[in-house]
Amino acid sequence: MKTLTLAAALALAASLSTAQAAQPAVEFTGTNSAFLDGNTRMIGWQFSVPAALQVTALGWFDWNLDGLARSHEIGIWESSTQTLVASLTVPAGTVAKLDGHFRWIDLATPVTLLPGTGYRIAGLDIGAGGDPHVWDNNIGLFNAQVNGLTVNAAVQLGSPGTALGGTASSFSFPGGPIGDARAALLGPNLAVTAVPEPGATLMLLCGWALLLALRCKARPAPSPGVRQPAVL
Repeated sequence: MKTLTLAAALALAASLSTAQAAQPAVEFTGTNSAFLDGNTRMIGWQFSVPAALQVTALGWFDWNLDGLARSHEIGIWESSTQTLVASLTVPAGTVAKLDGHFRWIDLATPVTLLPGTGYRIAGLDIGAGGDPHVWDNNIGLFNAQVNGLTVNAAVQLGSPGTALGGTASSFSFPGGPIGDARAALLGPNLAVTAVPEPGATLMLLCGWALLLALRCKARPAPSPGVRQPAVL
């Protein structure tokens, strides 16, 4: 009976933790090509959220899945106020975790984004010896560079023509859109999850508390007169 109860507690805690696992805002099944010129740019895209969500990590596109040539500073800003709400640097090489087509670094503390607010995600892309990026739609003689683009239902991607890619000398608020048919220059990405409901959070805490109590109860009591070794 104790084994069954312990297994149930483990299953409850695991299922509640998995339910809150973060997912990328955008992903795709493959790429046709990539682009890199000699300009330093703040590249990215605009988006909004239909319901409150948490951002848990930021990532940068890894063209050959073999590591980044440079580090990339990434930020999320409120569009109207230009307020920076989250930022970090994805390091060069293979230090950052590869998941899908992006290398990810967790935020120290998740950031909550709210509906009714426009956001911009962008990062500094140094053209000379930097990392190629990809885009979503055909423009002139250039085809879309990704296949099977999927946008997470928790995120509403900006309309065609709202991609960000203006030249910049340093990491800063990304200016106006580049103005063609593209909705996104996919260098930067964000990982999102739903804001935990109070009830779900309480259930998760209860599950872990039950697990801890059962583990403590399962420990055999020391025999009388037998000295137990100290736990270091």
